[in-house]
Amino acid sequence: MIDRSPECDLPVDLSRRPTGIAVAVLACLLNYLLLSGMAYWMLGQIKTTHDPYDIDALMLSPFILKANGWTPLHIAAARGDVSTAASLLTDGQAVDQRNGNGKTALYEAAKRGHTDVVTLLLQHEANPDARGKQGFTPLLAAAEQGHADTIEALLSNGADIRAICTCGDSALHRAVRRGHLAAAQILLAGGAPVNQKSHGETPLEIAERDEDHELVALLQAHGGREFSEAKARRAQGIAFQKHGQIDNALFAYAEALNLDPEDYEAYYGRGTALLQKDAPDEALIAFQAAIRLNPTYMNAYSAAASVYTVRRQWDQALILWDQFLAYQPQNGRAHFERSIVKRGKGDSAGFLQGLQQACAMGHQAAC
Repeated sequence: MIDRSPECDLPVDLSRRPTGIAVAVLACLLNYLLLSGMAYWMLGQIKTTHDPYDIDALMLSPFILKANGWTPLHIAAARGDVSTAASLLTDGQAVDQRNGNGKTALYEAAKRGHTDVVTLLLQHEANPDARGKQGFTPLLAAAEQGHADTIEALLSNGADIRAICTCGDSALHRAVRRGHLAAAQILLAGGAPVNQKSHGETPLEIAERDEDHELVALLQAHGGREFSEAKARRAQGIAFQKHGQIDNALFAYAEALNLDPEDYEAYYGRGTALLQKDAPDEALIAFQAAIRLNPTYMNAYSAAASVYTVRRQWDQALILWDQFLAYQPQNGRAHFERSIVKRGKGDSAGFLQGLQQACAMGHQAAC
């Protein structure tokens, strides 16, 4: 039986239908924008945190390669394709053109151990010391991956064996950290400084900490040293300084430097202690020694610049910061410190420009 109740005969209100459709369309639009934003963000993360060639199997990879500024020569070098690389160079492809990460084709070939391509690029006058954004040279990249033959080819073509990245490591440090014995042998045979320090550690100290007995033996055979006693004396100096015992601190730092004449942190400690004794000229000498031993040791630059700033010797302070930024051009704190010197000198435009650079590089104090 058909229901004839009054409720079934009520007319349908169609006045709200356009509103419902508008709400649905708006929701779809918002979802589209949200998903698009997430996809854009994910793509950005892939571009900035991953080597695009290493994810070549992904469908997006060709786009990512192009977005990262990879040239056909970069791709040929990364793939070890000698014939294609030779053709591109013959056709006039720029040998030292950089991709979006500031890396040349030589870097990409060296990182992957494609020694034939490395040799070809060097024959076409590729710069063996071209640095990427983090200060890595082709030699550092080859050492990190343990490509001994590639290291030998780079060294025979004038690569700087003393080059360090912004992290403070030399090629020997990178090889030792990764446990690459053959790479370390080639570097030591090529004259790598066996006792150069990174973050206060020599290659031997790194190998000992990692309990890599083969590398320990190799480094010791080449004169590698560990400086635990010198570090203990330096720690004593820091402790004396904290308790206001400046003369004892200076004596402890002197003992540390007698045990390890290349302890840049001991020179820095000595400089800060001399400032506490109101001896800025002697302190500057100590800070300059620390900088000479470790050109990327920011604390020493900051302390020396502060002495010049107190004396209103603005140009000397700026020279120091320019020297540091030549090694670490992306260091936001250094740009900030330099901008403060500019302000002291009366250069308002330079001050504001420095703040903008520092903020763009992530130094929050400048923002």
